[in-house]
This record gives sequence, structure tokens and C-alpha cells, in this order.
Amino acid sequence: MDEKLLQYIWKYRLLTPTVYKTTDGKVISIIASGTENVNSGPDFVEAKIKIENTVWVGCIEVHVKSSDWLKHNHGKNDAYANVILHVVYQHDTDIVNTDGSLIPTFELKSLIDNSLIEKYQHYLQSSQAVVCHKSFAEVDSLRLYSWLDRLMIERLENRTKDIENQLKENISNKEEVFYHVLAKAFGFKVNALPMFLLAQSLPLMVIAKHKNSLLQVEALLFGQAGMLDMDFNDDYPRQLKKEYIFLKRKFNLSTTCTPDIWKFSKMYPGGFPTIRIAQLSALIHQSSSLLSKVLEVENINQLVEMFTVIASDYWQTHFRFDTPSVKKSAKTLGLSSIYSLIINTVLPFMFTYATWQDNQALKTKVLDFFEQIPMEDNAVVRHFTILSNDFSNALHSQALMELYNNYCSSKLCLQCGIGIHLLKV
Repeated sequence: MDEKLLQYIWKYRLLTPTVYKTTDGKVISIIASGTENVNSGPDFVEAKIKIENTVWVGCIEVHVKSSDWLKHNHGKNDAYANVILHVVYQHDTDIVNTDGSLIPTFELKSLIDNSLIEKYQHYLQSSQAVVCHKSFAEVDSLRLYSWLDRLMIERLENRTKDIENQLKENISNKEEVFYHVLAKAFGFKVNALPMFLLAQSLPLMVIAKHKNSLLQVEALLFGQAGMLDMDFNDDYPRQLKKEYIFLKRKFNLSTTCTPDIWKFSKMYPGGFPTIRIAQLSALIHQSSSLLSKVLEVENINQLVEMFTVIASDYWQTHFRFDTPSVKKSAKTLGLSSIYSLIINTVLPFMFTYATWQDNQALKTKVLDFFEQIPMEDNAVVRHFTILSNDFSNALHSQALMELYNNYCSSKLCLQCGIGIHLLKV
């Protein structure tokens, strides 16, 4: 027997209808199960029960066996002095309170439907990615979407903690923080950390002074990336190096980036860090007050347009310096990459900014934008799409990833809105 299951059963009163009695034979009525206590102390607070003719208000403690009270040393903890009922699966010993009085005990063993226990145990023992896969489609759409909305908020709150910390450190310069997280996003996981270090080494104020010159923007970014510390054959990188030497001296720049931190192997050439830096350069060059404009957009198409960038002419025939490509191609940031940037960076930043400003309208707009983006396709999302056809947008796919990563993979069915429902039916 699992203590968490007993707490779930008590919370939702999933007991066989009958006249309930304490272990010493007194009639008990459950008026209010209480509120789950997420802090230390008894499992439920503000519970209300009636024993014989007396109404009691206080705390409920749940255990598999009565003797667990002694094992956990609750008798020595004043936080448990207000326990009005000890709810157990099996009563094996009487428990007294700190004042010597007997704590009423309520045994559940004969009051629980065995099918509930069997269903829960089946979930815990299942090797399926989604343990409730056979019943998942039975969840009504209203309940499903409500839970997904909650998961989406949970995911955004979890993912924005790092941004919140950066905002606290740069409270007067939110544009700088946005520049940092955006640069990191252009690394697309593989080169995310080097891109972040690059942005940190090159203040936005410096690059903004030269944003009207794409050559100077690229010189600053490639130079700070440590990619210009060599001799070149091509004229363009030689120009970049010359410009960077001047700008580095002008702004007294220093960098921790070296060529060896950038990853090229096992990557599609369009994703090489050289191309991503060139695309980020193009974005900076073509943008003015980017954060302000991002916060003001009215639909997802406007955001997509902002991030539709193409690398400079040199990169149409190169993926790396001094190495011509077989054929000419425009190095445009693709739609799937743009959606990835928006989903994983831009919208979470907007949500964090809205939280920082206590702007509920902006939070709502962020959620609306997620619904305007096509659903992502990955292995986690496919676990659910084969079970139901109720999913259609990025809000759903993001929520499903939160569901899988933080609930399904750990089999936290008793904390999951879907699991809670399916175990009750």
C-alpha cells in the first residue's frame, strides 16, 4: 500500500458508502477532508469531522499503519498536536497525543475498492511511456484542455526562472537580458552555451552603436566568438578581422570564447555556428528596439516576420570561412527554426516580462500566441497524439511535454489531473 494513494483516497473520499466508525467504535462523519498541506506537518489542514455528537476542526494525518506515527516521531513534534483524526490503512496500535489523550483512528482497509488499488498498482508497474494509455481517450475534452492550460502555465513558470534571475541582476536593462537569451537560443542547444558566452562578452550597448553596418556587427560577433584569430584567404573575413581589431581596441573588449568551444561535427551545415552567428548579425542589423516591438505585436505572423532573417551575401556560398560550398544557397532562418525560437525563447521571455510587470493582458497574449503556432512534432508529443486527436497547436505540444517530463516519466499519477480523474472512474 502506498501512503500517497491513501492521501488521494481520503482527499476525494473514495470509500465504500457505509456507516463509518473509528477503531474504538465511535460513529464518524466526514464533513470536510481538509486541504493538502504542502509544507511540513500533518498531511491535511482545516479538516472538519464529526465524531458521535462532537464536531472537530483541525488536522488529519495519513499513514499505512498506525505505528508509522511512532516511526516518524510525530509525538515529539508540536506540529502534530492539532491532529483530530489519524487515517490509516491498517490499525496496529493505539496512538496518544502529547497530552496523553487517545487520537481517534479511522481504518480504511475494508472501505477501499480493490479495483482502485489494482489500477494504481498497474500504473506504477507499467512499462508504457504513458501508463494510462488504454484509458487516455476517455478523458473528456473540457477536463483535458483545462489540465493542459494549467500545465502550460506550469511549464512557463519553470522555464522562466533563469530569465527572472537575470532580470533581477539587470533590472534597468531588460533589453540586455533579452539579447542574451536570444543569442543563446540561436545556438539551438548544441551551441547554446557558447552563444550565451559570446553575448555576455559583447555588451548590447557596444553592438547597438554599429548596428547600421552589417559588416561591423558581424566583425564584433565573429571576433568575440574567437573565429577571426587566424589568417584568411578570402577578402570578406580579412575585412571582418581588420574591422574587429579596430573595434576591439576602441571598446577595450575581451573574450573567453575560443574556436574549440564551437561544435560543427554531426550537424547539418545550415546549423553551423558560423551560419547562426551570421543570422543573428542580420537580425541585429535589421532590428531597432526589438524587445519593444516584440512586446507590441498583435499576432504570431508579425513575430515570424521579425525573425525571418537571411545571412549576408558571403554566406550564400560558404558555411565556414575560406571554404566555398558546392552550390550557392540563401542561408535563411527556416520557419521551423523561427517557431523554435519563438516557442522556447521569445514567448517565455514575454511571459516573464509580463510577470515582472504584473501584466495579465500580456500573459494572455502569450498563451494566445502559443495557440497560433502549429503543434510540434517530436517523440514525446507522439506518445500522446497516437492516443487522442484533440491536440492541434504549440500550447498543446508544450503542455504535453511538461506532462510527460514532470508527471508521466516519474509516474506521478496522483498529482496529475488526468491520472486523478482516471483513477476515480
